Amino acid sequence: MSENKTALAMNHALPALRISSRGLPAQEALRLWSGAIAQLRAELTVDACDHIFVDVSAWLIGSSILCTNHVSPACLSRAAEQLIPGPQGHVSLFHIVGGEWEGEIGGQPVSLGAGDLFCLESSQGFRLSHSWSRFVVLVVPREALSSLMSRIPPLHGERLTSPSAHVLAAHLSALSRHAPSLGQDEATSMGRGTLALVSAALREIEDRHLPEREREPMTPTLRIRVERHIEQNLSSNALTPEAIARDLHIPRSSLYRAFAPLGGISSYIQTRRLDTACALLRHPEEHRSMGELAEALGFDSTASFSKAFRRRFGCSPREARSKGLPTLGNTRTMFEAWLQLQPAILPPPRDGTSSAFPPAEG
Repeated sequence: MSENKTALAMNHALPALRISSRGLPAQEALRLWSGAIAQLRAELTVDACDHIFVDVSAWLIGSSILCTNHVSPACLSRAAEQLIPGPQGHVSLFHIVGGEWEGEIGGQPVSLGAGDLFCLESSQGFRLSHSWSRFVVLVVPREALSSLMSRIPPLHGERLTSPSAHVLAAHLSALSRHAPSLGQDEATSMGRGTLALVSAALREIEDRHLPEREREPMTPTLRIRVERHIEQNLSSNALTPEAIARDLHIPRSSLYRAFAPLGGISSYIQTRRLDTACALLRHPEEHRSMGELAEALGFDSTASFSKAFRRRFGCSPREARSKGLPTLGNTRTMFEAWLQLQPAILPPPRDGTSSAFPPAEG
């Protein structure tokens, strides 16, 4: 069977995808590749205007997508209409095995190369051009990170360089080699282990964003107490920084300092209310009106609730209930969409590598 087509393989119930451009005209290859990465925009560079090589394999490992790539020079970007804001988004960790990358992430110029491990958030834009490259990408749902970390620091454009990051990079390379032989149950277990390594590697960014005084042992304990108190009182419109400080017998200055890295205590309260509203609106048994929901979550009015919800999620609460929130941030939905592209059946190579690669150029 020809390798000229996007292909699907079900390896012992573990979903897997293979995309190969071998033998295709450049524009047709680009169309196939672009269709498989609808959350990004792919463009040919001048060096590849007459030819493009793409060999990609991807697997759903637990709640994350693992994707190995060997591609000719191209430009990847995320346009405004492709942004996925809020907790339904995802974080992509790119590990460059070979090749050179240049461009901008979040408006900041970057230059990346072999061995680098960096993060891209689905809620923000970027534009990167690369030479012939091999790289591994792990797409992680934000909600999966939220379950492992007390808070998710700003990640867009961050480069991971700690010993934990080196362990994660080595793990991603090994996982990509052995993914074709994993069964579904084993992949689920590996997914949990991978998320734990991701969480450990991201700690360096969390520390990087904290002032030195915020790294005192007392700060995490205080923040956990406050977060628990907020969860228990989300419905109260009297949930203010002053009330929290009074109820928990802590200085307001300590409260403000503990939540400064999260955008402030008031911002944190609003974010938790909106994320709770998002979860409720997606629940099939939630039938309260918008006014009742706004009141139950401590908002002053339906109008203020709707305005804040739209600002965070890009749609009104009513639209989220009737049509659903954008789904590309959901990794399982994203992967299932990729699987609809296959016109042929072709298993990925058993060793997790693409076969018959042309020699790397550039």
